[in-house]
This record gives sequence, structure tokens and C-alpha cells, in this order.
Amino acid sequence: MNMIRYSTARLLYYKKQTFLYTLFASFSAFLLLISFNLYNLQTTLHKQIQDRVLMFDASDVKENLPSSETLQQAYLIMISCILAMFALCFFFFFLHSLYRHRMEIINWRLAGLSKPKMFFFIFWQSLIPLVMSCLGVLLIVFAFQNGYQALLQKINLALLDFFELPNLPSVFSSGNGLSISIDQNSFFMIDFFSDNFLVDTLKGIGQTIICLVSISTLLSTCLFMISNRLLKRKKLIIDEPT
Repeated sequence: MNMIRYSTARLLYYKKQTFLYTLFASFSAFLLLISFNLYNLQTTLHKQIQDRVLMFDASDVKENLPSSETLQQAYLIMISCILAMFALCFFFFFLHSLYRHRMEIINWRLAGLSKPKMFFFIFWQSLIPLVMSCLGVLLIVFAFQNGYQALLQKINLALLDFFELPNLPSVFSSGNGLSISIDQNSFFMIDFFSDNFLVDTLKGIGQTIICLVSISTLLSTCLFMISNRLLKRKKLIIDEPT
């Protein structure tokens, strides 16, 4: 418990670094949430478009539509790029954190503090801002739900345009003989349902937290072990007594 308090106090002490890291974590979480949201929505969107095709008897449009799998693969590439960017930046952040705490690590090891406790102390300072950033992004998304949905629409339509969507007639004829005017953007827009949007967003933030925490845990563990081994080689710390 004292370690948690001390780690939190260090975060407040190094305000500038904590602010920059939190800002970066929030930006990464926001981009990931958008990507996961759109990835999860592709199945729903594809079904909605299929229903519109049947409603307007636009079979020629159906033949030229990109599959939901193709669009999901595009979003998976986007997710992978964001995670790679986060991993690279987190690598340098944690490396800097280890360097900043190197004298404390040496003193703690000489005082007999275990490696897991030392690792927890350093890792906690990167974990708290990360989780808080994800939760903060979630609150902002729900607070500005309409704006967020409009952003999702724009990104999704831009990706659909990239795959060269078929040209639509300006007027469709429905099954009962009525003529309905509809533009291309309206035809391919996501129809958000409040319940589905809530579930997809919660699922997306869950996926975001799991990915970011997993990457940060893996990288920080590897870097801490390497750092500890290098310090032992320099005879600056000693092994734990057996």
C-alpha cells in the first residue's frame, strides 16, 4: 500500500511528464476506440446495407459492394499501426522512467527490496495514467455522443469511398412502386441504435484497455529485467538472498 501511495505521489511530483504521458495515452486510446468501434460495427453496417438493397431492389449495387471482411481487415491494419505507434512510444517512456529511477533501484536492492516490488513501483506510474486515460476517453465519448457518431460516420464513409463504391441513382423505386430520393452518403451511413452503440462502445473500450495494458505490461517487464541484468553486470546491485 505504501508503494502505491509513493508511486502516486511521484506522478504528482513529475507533473509535466505525467501530463505528456497521459495526453499521449488518451490520444492512443481515442484512436483505438474509434478503430475498434468501426471494426465491431462492420457486421451491423453490412446487414443494414443489405436490407436497404432489398428495400430498393438495387441488386447491381450489391454486386459491387466491398465485403464486411475486407473492411474489417482495413480496420485491423489501422489498429495494428496504432498499437505499434503506442508500443514504440511506451518503450522510450519506460526506458526513460527506468533511467530516472536507477539510483532508487540500486538503493532499494541494496536495502533488500524484492524485484517484484521495485517493478510494481515503476510500472504503477505508467499504469495509472493509462487506465485513467481510457476511462476519461469513454466519458468524453458518452458526453459528446452525437459528435462522436458523426466522426465515426465520416471515417467509415471515407474508407468506403477508398474502395470505390458503386454510383447510385438519384431516385430509387421501392417495392410498392413509390419513388424515394436518397443520396449515396445516406445509403451507406451507419444507423446507430442507442443500445447497440452502448454495447459496441463498451466492447471497444474493453478491447482498448486490454491491448494497451498488455503491451505496456509486456514491454515494461522485458525492459525491467534487462535493466536489472545490466545493473548486476556492473556490480551495482546484488542478487536476492536464497
